[in-house]
Amino acid sequence: MTGSVELDPDGTSLLIRFPYREDLVAMVKALPGRRWDPKRKVWRVPAVHVEQVFSACSRHLFDFAPEIPSLMAGTLRASSAPESKPTGPKAGQAALPLRPPPPAGAPGDGDETAVALTISALNAQVRDGLRRQFPGELWVVGEIVDFDKSAGRPHRFFQLVEKARGEPRALAAVEVALFQGTAERLLPRLASSETQLTLRDGLEIKALVRIDFYVPTGRFQIVISDIDPSFTLGKLALTREQILRELLQQGLAARNRSLGFPVPALRIGVLTSPESDGWNDFLRHLQESRAGFEVTLLPVKVQGLDLKPSLMAGLRWFAQHAEHFDVLCIVRGGGSRSDLAWFDDRDVAFAVARHPLKILVGIGHQRDQSVLDAIAHSEKTPTAVADLLVRGVEEARASVRERALRLHDAVALHLGEQRSALVRTARSLQRAVEIHLSRQHAALAATGRMLQATTLFRLQRERSTLQQAAARVRHGADRHLERCNSRIEQQAMRQRLLDPTRVLGRGYTLVRSSEGRVLPSVSRLAANQIICVQFRDGHADTRVDHVHRATHE
Repeated sequence: MTGSVELDPDGTSLLIRFPYREDLVAMVKALPGRRWDPKRKVWRVPAVHVEQVFSACSRHLFDFAPEIPSLMAGTLRASSAPESKPTGPKAGQAALPLRPPPPAGAPGDGDETAVALTISALNAQVRDGLRRQFPGELWVVGEIVDFDKSAGRPHRFFQLVEKARGEPRALAAVEVALFQGTAERLLPRLASSETQLTLRDGLEIKALVRIDFYVPTGRFQIVISDIDPSFTLGKLALTREQILRELLQQGLAARNRSLGFPVPALRIGVLTSPESDGWNDFLRHLQESRAGFEVTLLPVKVQGLDLKPSLMAGLRWFAQHAEHFDVLCIVRGGGSRSDLAWFDDRDVAFAVARHPLKILVGIGHQRDQSVLDAIAHSEKTPTAVADLLVRGVEEARASVRERALRLHDAVALHLGEQRSALVRTARSLQRAVEIHLSRQHAALAATGRMLQATTLFRLQRERSTLQQAAARVRHGADRHLERCNSRIEQQAMRQRLLDPTRVLGRGYTLVRSSEGRVLPSVSRLAANQIICVQFRDGHADTRVDHVHRATHE
């Protein structure tokens, strides 16, 4: 467990507890109005922010006290401060008027011997007067009030009230006594299988009564001796018919029932009492199916005066969060016909008819139907509702399994057909390739023979061309060699004629400088310059005494 969230007994704050963790502390500090209570070592958040607290803490898997979902749905009523008890007559009883003082001179005025009635005598005279006025039993009609407060007592004391149509305030009220002997005889008979009528607050009854005035306390009351169940059941049936007729006139009688059933419905919202056997049977049946249902319960009252406000608040909450749910279930255990009548309320019926979620009703009645059974999808019991949900999941599984098998068969058939087609195509392709290769082989053989003949012809032609070219090259080379030999001989003769040795042999000399450079002109000589004079058969070194340059005319 990460932590817990519960409602403070004063009803004003939510108490958040958890072992220290930095991320959880940061989460709580982001909540509006949070404050640390060092004495109790808890975080406090105003109860008006229950939605934010639930959203933040549910992500960290906190445990929530049962009051938290009720507070979110508006089904939890804040306890009010106890009111001071009024003094004087008991609530619902009229105070007796004070007797006015007697007029002057009247008997008893200042006469201590005048006779006065005691309280018991006065009350006895009132009783006797009422008995004379109402000597026998009579039938009265009224709505039961405070009957549930006397549950478990041998004698049941409550009120019958008269109300104007559509008005919550009583026009008149009378105290009622249902004594033990009558109750032990009457209540089991009313709750028998024939009538299935259980007395409760808010039920209008027709009772056979006798008028009584209880002398010790001066309490006026009526004492019930019998009750006509057909009157009450007729009133309940008339109420149902009126509501259904109004829904039909506005086109809402079949609206919710015609909504599509999600397949599968796994996100389940539930409105019921968490203490009821119907809820336990419903939840156990879903859990045993192991279908992975996600169930969200908002506790409501399933009978009594608190049924309408708590059920209306729960319907509003689920309508606001409809995108998170697939269906909404309203369930309760078995009960009497009068218990069923709590669901025959106009506002509740219109809220169910207009609800965005498909509503499944299982309120535990085998024979009679409430208005909700007529306008929503109805099952006999909470277990039957759970069984419907489980069957929906199982049918969805079977449908998926069947579709998978059909898909498998279709795919296998298609693959077989494609495999056969591929084999046929492969065989056709093989034959076509063999034919094509045979044709290409013949064409290549013909081309090879033609290429061989062409190549031989071209080789012979090229060989002849090369032989002619070789002959021309040899002839040209011979002629070129002859011309070159002639030029070489001419060059050799010119070289012989120009050889300095031959020139020197004719009496000429060659003058060189001491560095070996030829001196062709006297202009390059200077007095006292050492020169080398080369003769045909040797050379002589000599010095220049004087240089004579020729003059040109």
